Amino acid sequence: MPEAMLEIVELENGEVILRRADSSEGSSEPFVRVSFSEEAKALINGQSAQLGRMMISMGLQAVARAHAEAIKEAIEKGELSENDSTDAESSIPPNTRLH
Repeated sequence: MPEAMLEIVELENGEVILRRADSSEGSSEPFVRVSFSEEAKALINGQSAQLGRMMISMGLQAVARAHAEAIKEAIEKGELSENDSTDAESSIPPNTRLH
């Protein structure tokens, strides 16, 4: 699978999204959208962009950890060899780099 560069962007409407870095606004559907109500924005003192970025980043880290654990379990069960794991680790979903 080809590698994709991802970026976290705050849109003019206040949404924070995760999208391909090579997509321009509106050219492709974002992978993730985070939006906050006006009440939530007030409760977090207007820090919605920072919180949205953090939420998306933490989600990506959780996916990477879960994938690494799945590889480890597959090796332990004999479903994947150590040599195969090197290839699998290099293509960890979401198989992306965050920009």
